[in-house]
Amino acid sequence: MIDPDLRATLPPAAETFPYFQPVLSLQTQRIIGYEALGRRVSPGIVRSLGPFFQNTSYSEAEHLRIDRIIRSRAIGRMADADSDAKLFINLKPSWIHRIYREKRELPTLQMMRRHGLDPSRIVIEITEEDFTGGLDELSEMIGQYREAGCLIAVDDIGSGYSNYDRIASVKPHILKIDLKLLKKSAVDHGYNAVLNSFSILAAQMGASLLVEGVETKGDLNHALQVGARYVQGYLFSQAEADLQQEDAYEGLLRESIAVFTHSELDRQHRLFAATERLSGLVPSSVEIRSSADADALIGKLLPHVGANVVRIYICKEEGFQVSSNFSREADGSWSRDVRYQESNWIWRPYFIPTVLQMKHQRQGCLSQPYTDLDSSLTMQTYSCPLGGACYLFFDLTI
Repeated sequence: MIDPDLRATLPPAAETFPYFQPVLSLQTQRIIGYEALGRRVSPGIVRSLGPFFQNTSYSEAEHLRIDRIIRSRAIGRMADADSDAKLFINLKPSWIHRIYREKRELPTLQMMRRHGLDPSRIVIEITEEDFTGGLDELSEMIGQYREAGCLIAVDDIGSGYSNYDRIASVKPHILKIDLKLLKKSAVDHGYNAVLNSFSILAAQMGASLLVEGVETKGDLNHALQVGARYVQGYLFSQAEADLQQEDAYEGLLRESIAVFTHSELDRQHRLFAATERLSGLVPSSVEIRSSADADALIGKLLPHVGANVVRIYICKEEGFQVSSNFSREADGSWSRDVRYQESNWIWRPYFIPTVLQMKHQRQGCLSQPYTDLDSSLTMQTYSCPLGGACYLFFDLTI
């Protein structure tokens, strides 16, 4: 039985319209585009069409018909606008797949041609639904949009259907992180690591990161921390019937960027001062013949290191750990774990580049932030050469 709630019922075409939520660039602090969202507009009332599209009482054909009305009207609105803003359009892979397989055509491209909208102003958002078609088929379909000049985004990364094979196949220009992942990452180290991994994935793929669902200045700060290029959410605006001035939120963005920059510079200055102090403690040249020598050297350093140093160890350039692990306990004391002697860390992707940098520059270096496997704390590692192909590592909390 169809949900009696009017929001979930089949809307008439005359009441079906696109509303536009701005997407902002942290690079330019301006609106660079809009996501088209479906709304049912009747006298005095505007309702989201989300519940309608989630209502399984209606057929795919009925959902698709309403979605096409929204798409066509959004494309027409952008074509008529005195703006260069991009239009973000959500498309379900299953819809594209069925139509393309049957007719070898893509209605969205036909709409662009009909309204005279440059395809370079369209961002096709591929939602991460449970698509059952082959990756080669998906690549071929997306390739048609790409060849026409559209940008490609993968929407709702981490929403439940994340698939690295699909992401690699689509080769998106934009990776879009969803609200749930953003909110969870603010309080849970595990989700924070996942969010950071998508930031790294975007960088390695040459894609930009878009964080949506930004509702507070704290959310915006978190987006800055993970390297978002674009942001979207209620902190700026809900979806509106009209387009907005490009600089509508420039002041808010500049203020938030200034606060973030000041905080990051202060943190980096403190880290730099901490590593300078550690460098001053390390002898310029020392001979490490055995694990006993390595442990003895670390033992001399323990009373002098700062409170943010939580682990110390020494490795050879071949990756083998020559010392024990010295770890700071909750009460501030140090424990020594001999089980780590002869462990090899060459499998860590950063190890060889770090050792080579220290070997040739003969100075210490600081790693990028990471989540520690044992404690789940966010850390950075400061490493410095000892001589004799041995290197000293300090794990620091940040």
